[in-house]
Amino acid sequence: MIKGQAFGLKGIFAATILLLIQACASGSTTVLNPASSAEKYSSITIEAAEDTVEVESELSDYYEAQLRELLYVEDGFGEGGELTARYRFIQVDKGSRAARYFVGLGAGKGSLTIETVFLNAAGEEVAKIQSGGEISGGFAGGGFQEAVGKAAKQTAEYAKSNLLAP
Repeated sequence: MIKGQAFGLKGIFAATILLLIQACASGSTTVLNPASSAEKYSSITIEAAEDTVEVESELSDYYEAQLRELLYVEDGFGEGGELTARYRFIQVDKGSRAARYFVGLGAGKGSLTIETVFLNAAGEEVAKIQSGGEISGGFAGGGFQEAVGKAAKQTAEYAKSNLLAP
C-alpha cells in the first residue's frame, strides 16, 4: 500500500468519527421588539413565565441553568432587579433520537422556541425575542439538551449585546 493511500483512508476514517461524535445543533434569534440603544442595565433577574406547551421540568431547569451560566459571568450581568428576563417555552418538538442516530441526514430533527421578554424595574417591556434551538444529529443521535443550550446561548448573546451596560 502506498503511504498516501494509507494516510487518506485513516484521514477519512478520522473525519467520519469526528462527524459522528459532533452534535449537530444550531440556534437562532428572532427579535420581536428591539431594545432601544439608550437603555442599558448592569443586573438581571431570570424568571420563568407560564409555558404555552408542555415542557419537562428537566428541560426548563437546564435552560435556566445554562442562561444563568452565560449571563452571570465576568464582564456580564450581575444578579439583581434592574432588568428581568422572563422566558417561556412556546414550541417543543424533541424529534426522534433514534431516527437521528440510525437514519441521519436530518431525520428525527428536534426543535424548540423560547420567548423572552425583557422588563425594566418598572415592569415595562424593553425588548422581546424568540430564541430557537435545533438538533439534527450527533453521537448516539444527539441529545435534545444541545438544542436547549443553543437557545440559551442565543438569549444570553442578545441580552449582553443589546442590554448590558458598558
